[in-house]
Amino acid sequence: MDALEEAQNLVRGNRNVFAKKETFDTNSFVYKKTNERLQDMPDILENKKKVLCVIGSGDQVLNALLSEPEKIDAFDISIFPRYFLELKIAAIKTLTREEYISFFIDDIDHRREEYYDDLFFEKIAPELGEEERAFWQFLFDYNDWYDIYNSTLFSSEPVIKSYALTQNKYLREEEYYKLREILKSTKIRYINSDILNLEIDEEYDLIYLSNIVQYVDKHAYKSKVEDFASKIKGIIVTYLFSKPDAALEFFEGATSRDLDTNSLIIHQGKQFIKRK
Repeated sequence: MDALEEAQNLVRGNRNVFAKKETFDTNSFVYKKTNERLQDMPDILENKKKVLCVIGSGDQVLNALLSEPEKIDAFDISIFPRYFLELKIAAIKTLTREEYISFFIDDIDHRREEYYDDLFFEKIAPELGEEERAFWQFLFDYNDWYDIYNSTLFSSEPVIKSYALTQNKYLREEEYYKLREILKSTKIRYINSDILNLEIDEEYDLIYLSNIVQYVDKHAYKSKVEDFASKIKGIIVTYLFSKPDAALEFFEGATSRDLDTNSLIIHQGKQFIKRK
């Protein structure tokens, strides 16, 4: 089954994305937005020349691009996040900031005039690559944006506008149009892989792994991170929704964690850095 068919099955509810043993796989849902406090770590995402980043919602990648890295590679176990990130990139190139926020962040209600969503997509489509345009055109031909965005193709968490604007530097007025200019000369290399099978062939300044450790074998993850750390001089960042000490204990193999805050575990060579 190809990506178009699989996506349509998710949109139409013909496949239960939650009725499987694995938490994530090649056809897993797409996060609508980051759930991380990116506003607290500009020093992590910015001013890096070579970046490897999980795609997820695409927000981490878009924020990292504001510093104009020389190279950015993006990976995900699922095939769908790439299509969503390319949709966001094409939208930034063609929509005003207000239109972008309306399309992706404002409450997407079934009562909203479908006409405007179609107009937005008509503006976006020419900036998409051939494969990505075929993917989204197929879905828009048979579904409203409300049906697509609220299907199991996407995660179910609510998008709170005020918080999304706080989290994402690229959504600030000046930064949004700066990113538009940067994207004119940016090419992202996409890698479809899970973290445990991911191999690196670049000297990255930053490898950003989000909270993947929560969904894989922690010992295998730790071994993979140590392997990455032996090959690069930059930093490798793991994000966890825990206090610093509890986050490190969870990373080292503990089974429970405190969820009232968030922490970063940063690897640089053999050095651990914990940061709230």
